[in-house]
This record gives sequence, C-alpha cells and structure tokens, in this order.
Amino acid sequence: MTEKLKLLSGLMNLGMNERNAKVYLALLTKKDVSVPMLHKLTGIKQNKLYEVINNLIRAGYCSEKKNGKKRFFNATNPETTIGRELSKIEENLNSGYELKDSLVNLFNNIENIKEPFEYIEIVHGNNNIHNIYLEIMSSSKLELFSFCRPPFVGTTIKKQNEQFEIYSSFLKKGGVGRTIYEVNKDSPPIVFRILKDKTTGDGEFRIAPKLPLKMNIFDKKTLMIADKSVLAGENELSMTIIKEKTTVEGYYTLMEFLWEQSEKFETWIIGKEKLMETKLKEYESSFKK
Repeated sequence: MTEKLKLLSGLMNLGMNERNAKVYLALLTKKDVSVPMLHKLTGIKQNKLYEVINNLIRAGYCSEKKNGKKRFFNATNPETTIGRELSKIEENLNSGYELKDSLVNLFNNIENIKEPFEYIEIVHGNNNIHNIYLEIMSSSKLELFSFCRPPFVGTTIKKQNEQFEIYSSFLKKGGVGRTIYEVNKDSPPIVFRILKDKTTGDGEFRIAPKLPLKMNIFDKKTLMIADKSVLAGENELSMTIIKEKTTVEGYYTLMEFLWEQSEKFETWIIGKEKLMETKLKEYESSFKK
C-alpha cells in the first residue's frame, strides 16, 4: 500500500468519507487551493467539491480565503484537527471500557437472575395437566379464581368427579372459589352439565359469552394458562404455570375486571331454559352411546 493510500485509509478510519479524505489530503499538499485546482488534484467533480469543502469547513479541517469573488482554501493544522478526533476516540474508548466492565458484571451475575424462567413451567398433555391441577388445588388454602372455557382436560366422568371432589374439599377448608364460565349456544354439552352442578354446589360463579383465555389463579400466587399443545395430539392441551408475582397480579386484575362484567346465573338463564335442557340431554346421550 502506498503512503497516500495509508493516509487515506487512516482518515477514513477516523470517520471521514472517501471524498472528504481525498480533498483534505490534497489541501495538505498546497496552499490557497481553488476549486478548479482541487478538481485536478482529486478528480472529484467541481459541483461535488463545493459540498465537500463546506463539510470540511464545518468540521474544522479547512479554512477559507476570499479575493474578490474568488475563493481559496487551506487545510487546518492536523495537530489541532486530528488531535481533537483522537481525544474523542480516547473518550469513547474509556467509555467503552467502562461499558464492558458493567456488561461483564451483568453477565457474571446472570445466575442470580431468576425472572422469568425459573418461575415458569410448561406441562403438556391432558392427563398431566389434570394431575397437576389436582396437586396444586390440594395445596391451595385461600382462593381459586378461574376462567373456564373449552377444551377441557376432564373429559371423563372419573376425572370430572376427581376435580369436583378436590374443589369441594378446598371450599370446606375455608377456601373461596370464583369461576367465570364461557357459555353460548355453541358451547359443548359438558359446560351445561357443569353449570347444573354449580347451581346446587358451593363457590361463586358467573357467565360470560366469550373469554379471552382459559386459566386459573391459586391463592394469588400460581397462574395456570392453557393453550393447544404443540407436542401432543389434536385435542390435547399444554398448560403454562407461572409463579412470578408481578405477572400473576396482572392477570388477577384482568380477572377481577371481567368478573364485574359477567352475569350471574339467575340473570343469564332467563330465556335460555330450553337451551339448557337440550344441551343436558345431549350430554346424557353422549355417555349412553
């Protein structure tokens, strides 16, 4: 590489573009240089040179003289200009080292960061979800707040009875139960069978025509959110279990809001007695086949 190319490359490493660097190098070789002369020295078109010169003047690399209408240009002493740029680089370098130390400190302490993944578990498959629901429900003491909508993991009489029994036990121990059910004309018959049981059982419940999620919150500490499983069969669910305080509190607030918007059974059932009767017959028929 020639000396000129080294100088050009060095100026570009300092942040100059190629045109600015070429013109500045040309100005360093002569005094009182005109635009036509710069064109000869650099090969850059004159209409572009005016833009380059103005950039160099603003950046402090070039000064201007006028003789009548003629303009002449001179390079500013590199001791000043390059020195200024090097000072900026040194400042940025020092800031860079401080940044590196801070980032290394974060990286080294990453093992101490528990949010969010240490508080999240994903369970796949309806049987597994049913079992873990029973497990969490049995250890809960204060409250179960639920959004209930299809699909369901308790699709057999045995599983439904297991869930009802552990829920009843929870209520008998002094726990509070609140459930919002998604119910509309397209809801599966099992939903109406659950509603029938709820009207003669304990625990508060309300009805909404549509729910955004299927989820449970136990004792304001454990959140379960259901979704279709990507690992199991077509009708299988996955359940995300979250125990991170801020997340659980956020979902709990959403549930409280929708609880206020939902209807009590006594209000909802008015005009829907026939629908209820038909769906219950469908449910009973499904177990006779």
